[in-house]
Amino acid sequence: MNKGDGMTIQFIRQHELYPHKEWCLIWPFSKSRGYGTFRYLGKTYYAHRFMCELAHGHAPSDIHEAAHSCGDAGCVNPNHLSWKTPSANGLDCRKHGTHVRSRLGSGGKITPEQAETIRSLKGVKKLWELADEYGVSESTISNIWVGKTHYRPRIINHWKPAEDATIQNGFSLGLSCAKIAEQLSGRTASSVAGRAKRIKARLARSDSPAVRASEGEA
Repeated sequence: MNKGDGMTIQFIRQHELYPHKEWCLIWPFSKSRGYGTFRYLGKTYYAHRFMCELAHGHAPSDIHEAAHSCGDAGCVNPNHLSWKTPSANGLDCRKHGTHVRSRLGSGGKITPEQAETIRSLKGVKKLWELADEYGVSESTISNIWVGKTHYRPRIINHWKPAEDATIQNGFSLGLSCAKIAEQLSGRTASSVAGRAKRIKARLARSDSPAVRASEGEA
């Protein structure tokens, strides 16, 4: 009945120009991980971030966080809030002693599968929404988005002896790299050409006098 005009949004509107800079203004309603939260027009918001936007305008970028100069996550005093990058906010948290660390570091809370999902939701969900959903800081989500942490491990697809044999046989039959690649699952014509050069170089080395001498053939 009072959608858009409930107690929570009224509280924020009433304190948008809060004059007192010396003490905190603690959110008196529901909280998540110490941060005030509320529903407004069908969406869930962090109270401190909503207040920061009212007082200081939109965030400069999607990765900027509403940082507390006081170190109290439950504070919504607009004088204590400002937009900061995740790294700058992280430094403040360490200074205030509010930086939460997992025993395993930031990688201890987010699995590789979750990190992949988080990456896929960039541009779909807000930074703070994913932070709340996974129970981590906004910095953690931002670092995953930019590839600073939880990066995709490089998969090395080693060449198999059977593939080398297929390449050698293909060239002996006069087949092109593209035709040989069709016989090799997951290989491209350019990768076949590169591998063929390495095979040719390896065979040339093994056929050299020095190699034959070391193997007792000369």
